Amino acid sequence: MQPQEVGEFFAEIKRALDSNWSDEALKSLSKYTVPEVVSGNHGWLLRGDLSTVWGRWFIESLVDLAPYELDTELSIGHLHAPILDYFNAVSPQVPLDERKKYARVLTKFAWQLVSARRGRKRSAIGLATREELWATGQPEPRCYLCGYLFGDRARDKFLGITQDEPPIPPLVDFTRPRGMRASQLCIEVDHVIPVAEGGKTSVENLRLACGWCNSVKNRYTNIYDTIPWSVGIFDHQALGPVTQPQPLWVLRTVATRRRCESPDGCTAKIEVSELFAGPRNPNGALTPVNLAVFCEQHDPWRLDRWIGPKRLAASTAS
Repeated sequence: MQPQEVGEFFAEIKRALDSNWSDEALKSLSKYTVPEVVSGNHGWLLRGDLSTVWGRWFIESLVDLAPYELDTELSIGHLHAPILDYFNAVSPQVPLDERKKYARVLTKFAWQLVSARRGRKRSAIGLATREELWATGQPEPRCYLCGYLFGDRARDKFLGITQDEPPIPPLVDFTRPRGMRASQLCIEVDHVIPVAEGGKTSVENLRLACGWCNSVKNRYTNIYDTIPWSVGIFDHQALGPVTQPQPLWVLRTVATRRRCESPDGCTAKIEVSELFAGPRNPNGALTPVNLAVFCEQHDPWRLDRWIGPKRLAASTAS
């Protein structure tokens, strides 16, 4: 790491913030490459998700997909024309066959978005499908997003043996407060590729998820799909004031990394262990740049993350 590089980058950020909506200040800032240390160990996740956001924005800047979503008479051929028009306008010097080739790539991407939006209707998930998913998860059915091991009460409700929900636990993880409501401990069926993105209600696209993860994931596929600042501050009795991270930050990081990141080396993976979000730098807040994934054994907060639900709820409300 070069301290000078980081220092100059943040000096430029400060000038942009101090200028308050100044285009010149932001243009100057945009010329800087973000230093690797600033994006943290999961910089690949932040850059990858950002690229998908920009890609979608660009596609919809070429052609508004709303008419194609609503009018089923419109086909992929209709969509191809305005995209090719764009390449013809901005790159007339490129050979026509190449323009058509690249336009087809963008058209296929755009048409996938249209098809997904047209098919947003969910199909009911019957008992037979739930039983198949439960059997597939043996011998230890877990939430595929965080590794949480489902209990007997959750199993019985999922399979229709009882209507009783699992009991509220005495303590919850303040970074992932599963258990504030009983429904968060229940087993739900999640579409890996969301219905809103064209995902099918088939066993191949379905997984078991705890109610908390399924609710937070919702139809989101990207770490930037949430508000880009923290939930608030929790006054921890041992750690002191601690920033509470956005739930989607925690979920996206844990579910994407899927293994313990202890620097001592660890083989624990999400398929066999519950994984937790903790700080890479213990002095820093749980932002996407500082989030690390740990198993219970290597969790730096294993003695401090568990909080009474009522106390946590009172802190969040305030």
